[in-house]
Amino acid sequence: MPKGRPPASRAVTVSKALSLLLRHAAEKEGLPIDAQGYANVSDVLAWRKLKSLKVTFPEIVDAVANSDKKRFALLYTPSTSQPTPTATEPTPTTTSTDPTTETEPEVKESTDTTTTTTALAATTTDTNPTHYLIRATQGHSIKTVEAAHLLEKLSLSDKDKLPRTVVHGTFHSAWPAIFSSGGLRCMGRNQVHFATGPAVEDVLAGNAVAAPGQVISGMRRDAQVLIYVDLEKALNAGCPFWRSENGVILSEGISINQNEDGKEGGKEEKVVPLEFVDVVVERKMGKIWERGQVVQEWPSEWAQKGTRQKGGPTGRNRT
Repeated sequence: MPKGRPPASRAVTVSKALSLLLRHAAEKEGLPIDAQGYANVSDVLAWRKLKSLKVTFPEIVDAVANSDKKRFALLYTPSTSQPTPTATEPTPTTTSTDPTTETEPEVKESTDTTTTTTALAATTTDTNPTHYLIRATQGHSIKTVEAAHLLEKLSLSDKDKLPRTVVHGTFHSAWPAIFSSGGLRCMGRNQVHFATGPAVEDVLAGNAVAAPGQVISGMRRDAQVLIYVDLEKALNAGCPFWRSENGVILSEGISINQNEDGKEGGKEEKVVPLEFVDVVVERKMGKIWERGQVVQEWPSEWAQKGTRQKGGPTGRNRT
């Protein structure tokens, strides 16, 4: 633990454990989970890590109700006729963030399935954990959790629902690699994450400093480099974008051929290409890249990995 940093609270510890299980480790741990990402709360409470922490049903409810970025969704399914997630075989893997199973168990929501708000209200009178399903709202690396079952697809046919701002926040050390590779990659997750603010005009005007305690779903408050996507251009080119229940915008990108000569048969990888990026802003420097052109050179030390900012934290983002 870094010197001077207080230990995580009980609530944060429980929330992080839930995120790990529901986003990444469910299949490896043998937790029954469906294509929408839902698992039965009773099964979640039986997971070895939560059992060792002696996590209770009220703490699960608290994690859903009080998550700063609304990381979890809850469904109330008291009827015995409701379907429940089907167990899948644990997937052998060296980490909890790279499941490779192709099994696709699926649970369809019935039209009368309640929302998280109604489910939370139900917990005041019904405390039976078997009557509830829980999922992470975004951030999955579990391949059997399918975007079409979990997220709202954005479409040019309904422009009124498109966010005005789609921005990916990252750090100095990551931008040179993104630039040299030609775009944004999922990096172990199922999709690249984007926020719907701050607007580029506010950042350039210096009016986009987050207030203490302010939450920006989709990226960290301390992101240094902001990559703004032209959403309509990307959608028109066939690059899918989705919106999660907690307002995060996501995209798995489009397939590109990794062969240097461009021939078919090379390794394919999905990426949100820089051709769909309108402008890139560094919070202090201003615009550093715009519409395919370098506006101003960034310091060479940005390419050094392991630091976000001078004296700042390191490690994986938690969005």
